[in-house]
Amino acid sequence: MYKLTTLLTTCLYLTPLPLALHGQETLPPPEHPKVVDPEHTRLVAARKAAHELPEVMAAQQQAKADRALAHKALAEAKAANKKAMDSEALYRKCLEEGLNKMDPSAHDQVVKEKTQFKEKMAKARQDKKGGKAKPTQSPMPEEEKPETPASPEEGL
Repeated sequence: MYKLTTLLTTCLYLTPLPLALHGQETLPPPEHPKVVDPEHTRLVAARKAAHELPEVMAAQQQAKADRALAHKALAEAKAANKKAMDSEALYRKCLEEGLNKMDPSAHDQVVKEKTQFKEKMAKARQDKKGGKAKPTQSPMPEEEKPETPASPEEGL
């Protein structure tokens, strides 16, 4: 280990580094000659003066406040949407549990009707598109699937 450390330090001492440690002075980057455009200079000065006007400053502050309110409203809407989705999931779970208490065999009937409805919708989609039908497999777990009636009359 000692020989390796000594070898590394020797190599580092002998290798010239691109730093100013070896007494080399670094040259500043060459400055690009500035082209002075009187029209642009006048435009920049006019913009600065316009930003200092009271009505422009007030409009800028109002725009900042409105943007902050929009961000706040968006965050509140997201939170409200999440709360609504959680409440709806809880409702579905409670409804399923209540249905199982009232009639334990009803769960099988509900699953059967859901499957029939999905097959019916897949067939209708296939007939409408004229293409291949997709499998009726859903990415949501069984507990989170929305309640869909087998026919529109049952949903009322």
